[in-house]
Amino acid sequence: AGPLSDFQLEGELVLREDLSLNAGGWLATEISDDFTEGAAFIDIRYDLGERFTAGASTTYRGFDHSFFKDGFDVGTFLTWFVGEEWDLTAGAYRDFGADAWYANIESGWSYRLSDDAYFGLSGGVSAVDSYYGRSGLNDFYGRASVTYNINSTISLTPFLGWSFEIEKADGDEILGGLWFEISF
Repeated sequence: AGPLSDFQLEGELVLREDLSLNAGGWLATEISDDFTEGAAFIDIRYDLGERFTAGASTTYRGFDHSFFKDGFDVGTFLTWFVGEEWDLTAGAYRDFGADAWYANIESGWSYRLSDDAYFGLSGGVSAVDSYYGRSGLNDFYGRASVTYNINSTISLTPFLGWSFEIEKADGDEILGGLWFEISF
């Protein structure tokens, strides 16, 4: 994979105090134009008290110059908010483009560095069933980031991410980048 440019747009609509709808999409393309992915998604989330959220998602992904297949991805997830800075999520998904199942368990933790900055660390493990020729435990993945809020609507987040394959170690990746976010 080469340098990648990624544009994302996302919005949230609060339907009730305990129910929200998220929708958005992204377009990612390699600078060399050897890979392009476009996607649109919609998630619904229901708060089960203060500590748990259940949800369902559907995403359509389209690919160009890729072995990945276009199609819908649907799934469900449950998040446990262990504390103010720590959460644990389990999810199960069906990728209809790949005609396969996958699941993950992941955790996220954050630490406030100042009034305008925080450190984030997330990681998880995934499992797949006949997903592009793979079955079983798939990868250990994660991301470390530092977010700086320039003001109430603009933030910068440099990050370092990784994916280490568990059974077939032929595609381990380490990547880095910078997110520029505008909230309105």
